[in-house]
Amino acid sequence: MFDWFKTLHWYEQILWVISIVFTLIFFIQIATTVLKKTPDKKRSHIFSNFLAFKNITAFLSMFGWVTISALYQSFNLTNSLILGILSGVILMAVMSILFYYTQKLKENEAPESPQNLDSTGEVVSDIGRKRSRPGKIKINIDGAQKIMDAMTDFEHDVKAGTKIRVESVTSNGVFIIKPMQ
Repeated sequence: MFDWFKTLHWYEQILWVISIVFTLIFFIQIATTVLKKTPDKKRSHIFSNFLAFKNITAFLSMFGWVTISALYQSFNLTNSLILGILSGVILMAVMSILFYYTQKLKENEAPESPQNLDSTGEVVSDIGRKRSRPGKIKINIDGAQKIMDAMTDFEHDVKAGTKIRVESVTSNGVFIIKPMQ
């Protein structure tokens, strides 16, 4: 079954192992990313997670397959490796940019949409009375739990753990809440 593998040069054997192993890992990562409910870590800059495990896995997959393809198209080993490395780096850059802008798109979702009014949630950090100090609430938005900024017009501070209802949303996306009795 593996007779073809034994006939390959040592560098071709290494490339095949890299390609197959890291492609399998990459597909597992994609599946878990789609299935998991918690968001990825926030990125402050486009290339802040350039060397993330997901990107390195994608790099090694792309590097392996492109290098093997170039070798079988009669490129020499040096040119094949250069082409594989360039392809992998380009893929890493594209993935970093895509993940960054996907996160930005999620952050810029308009929380002031009408379906968020009368939503219920829970206070995560204390909220000052009569809009004196903002706090954080955990609320279900579009089927996902999100932590959002909140204030209250209530006469007393609203403590963490209190169940709340959203009354309105300010123009800058801060939720105005009322404790549930």
